[in-house]
Amino acid sequence: MIAYKGFNKRDDGTLWCNDFQYEPGKVYKHKGEIRICEKGFHACHELHQVWQFYPNNGDNVFYEVECGGEIIESEDGDGKFVCSEIRLVMEIDMSDMAKFEYAWDFHEGFSLVELDNKWNFIDTEGKLLSNQWFEYAWDFHEGFARVKLNGKYNFIDTECKLLSEQWYNYACSLSEGFALVVLDGKWNFIDTSGNLLSEQWYDDVYSFYEGFARVYLNGKFNFIDTKGNLLSEQWYNDAWSFREGFAPVKLNGKWHKIDTEGKIVE
Repeated sequence: MIAYKGFNKRDDGTLWCNDFQYEPGKVYKHKGEIRICEKGFHACHELHQVWQFYPNNGDNVFYEVECGGEIIESEDGDGKFVCSEIRLVMEIDMSDMAKFEYAWDFHEGFSLVELDNKWNFIDTEGKLLSNQWFEYAWDFHEGFARVKLNGKYNFIDTECKLLSEQWYNYACSLSEGFALVVLDGKWNFIDTSGNLLSEQWYDDVYSFYEGFARVYLNGKFNFIDTKGNLLSEQWYNDAWSFREGFAPVKLNGKWHKIDTEGKIVE
């Protein structure tokens, strides 16, 4: 089986992984039991999966390897496995790929990478998504990634286009197609076209669940739908998000449940 493995290349040109030296072309066989992260030879199914363990920072090199014998897959979903036999087939040319100090797991086809305390994304071929490095960035979710630059927040899509011309004081990742944003101390939502959901800015808002979001204004709670309409004319002393079609609300010191039409059902 063809796979990929990273190595630390020392000044004398030797290749090392976990205090074990490797030579290209040589077949290595492990005697005895193999176990993930403990015993045997480790590799990944895809090259980009290796970068979680060996960043492409110039200190590491990467090889296509041939694995055989007994093979045990990792249960962590990181693409890693352990085998009892391995051979280094050839080194992979990384000269046209991005250099970085650390890489996170891939989400929706992209991995967060860090270099000199700045953040960017790489695709599964190791190409940088953006020429712009950000102060901070978060994983892609629902097709967009939250980014921070010059103390402000925005979102980029998978082609690195900004979601909005407006940069916000704060923002949260998308949930059910909407992202929470803060501007001048007030809260609202933007959709996947960058448009504001509501003309009303609230004192606080909460993520959408089951098509409704809690909003807080002037000390009272209500809900809005995905068109920005209030669920009820009644504002509540407290409220929790919808679960399985119902939301707990507190009115005049008593807790009730309301349905998706805003009617009290118990």
